[in-house]
Amino acid sequence: MPPRVSILIPCYNAAATVERAVDSALAQTFRDIEVIVVDDGSTDSSLAVLERYRGDARVSIHAEPHRVENGTRNRLLALAQGEFVQFLDADDELAPKKVEACLAAFTEDVDVVFTDREFHSGNAGQVGRYPEPTGDVVTYFIRNSVVTMLPVSRLTDVRAVGGFDPSLPCCQEYDLHLRLALHHWRKIRHLPIPLCTYYVLPGSVSSNQERLFTTRAAVLRRFAEEQLGVEGLTRERRDAIATEIMVCSRILLRYGRDDDAVAAYAFARSLSPETPYPAKWPFRLAVTLVGPVAAERARSWLARRWRSG
Repeated sequence: MPPRVSILIPCYNAAATVERAVDSALAQTFRDIEVIVVDDGSTDSSLAVLERYRGDARVSIHAEPHRVENGTRNRLLALAQGEFVQFLDADDELAPKKVEACLAAFTEDVDVVFTDREFHSGNAGQVGRYPEPTGDVVTYFIRNSVVTMLPVSRLTDVRAVGGFDPSLPCCQEYDLHLRLALHHWRKIRHLPIPLCTYYVLPGSVSSNQERLFTTRAAVLRRFAEEQLGVEGLTRERRDAIATEIMVCSRILLRYGRDDDAVAAYAFARSLSPETPYPAKWPFRLAVTLVGPVAAERARSWLARRWRSG
């Protein structure tokens, strides 16, 4: 009999943390699981660490050539045999009741269940909470980037949309969840309890804010143009996408990515001209009059003058 749940762990140079991740998968109170680890051509001692699990029938270890992380996640999807999938990065961990709690919330009409998470940056930990889902599912996932390990999803749904986009350097779960929300997820359940721990490590993809917001803006634009199209772009979705891209634009300006920021701003304006710039009203007026680049530079100059006394 195939297992009910596949816990899928991509590993690349994670010798210091992969044991913690695998142990948290094996510690699940729901026991009908398989744990699949694909090592993505690690050059450290990750494979040596993983050798300790070779005798556990629930665990399968696959050593493969380096193919980038999203390709490894898709390889994991191809290997999975469970009805449901739970992703887990090699530097994160699951609470023991994570899978059990999510499965208990499934009914025939529920398509996905996800939880909150605790996240750590350095030694400090705090809970990241998501708002309760209401209204349009697509709009919810436009406004909320749900981390990869939080959902328990049906394997057939994830495979049906083609899995992860190998070309993306980050935001892969954001892109995947948008496609799932559009094509398969009709009813979603959120459990407002932190049942995962997400570690933000120095130099990790999630800590590279410039790349993150460049990619996020690109994912949203592609989703609007290629996935939603004219018929799928309701007013609510237009406003949500424009709002999120405006935020990306402002952050990119702070990193000196003026061309990318202006392109994102222009697309957001064309999509929803009424969507306000993400700032207080006097500054919004400045952006309207002189554009985001000049307005942000003026704001930075004024801030420096104010601090210097």
